[in-house]
Amino acid sequence: MTSDLRTLSRLLFRLVGGGGLLFIVCAIMLAWTHPNDPANTLVNRYTVWLFLPAAILAGTGVYIRLRYWRCPYCRYPLSTRFPIPPDCPRCKRDVGLYD
Repeated sequence: MTSDLRTLSRLLFRLVGGGGLLFIVCAIMLAWTHPNDPANTLVNRYTVWLFLPAAILAGTGVYIRLRYWRCPYCRYPLSTRFPIPPDCPRCKRDVGLYD
């Protein structure tokens, strides 16, 4: 069970973090390729598709967090805020993230 939560933790970090990083890179590249356009006109119906992969990555990470980030014993949803508690808030058993 412990390795499953660690693997899931890494996957969540990669999906949400990667989606956020991709969003920032897309915004910077869009601003860099159109230096004379005002910022409020850069994202329109022709360029919004550039942000779609970032939204899909982040949305997948949020879905996986809501669906699978739970205590392996009582299935209570675990917090994703830092620091992650080493024990389940409901059953008080060690979830095994900090061995």
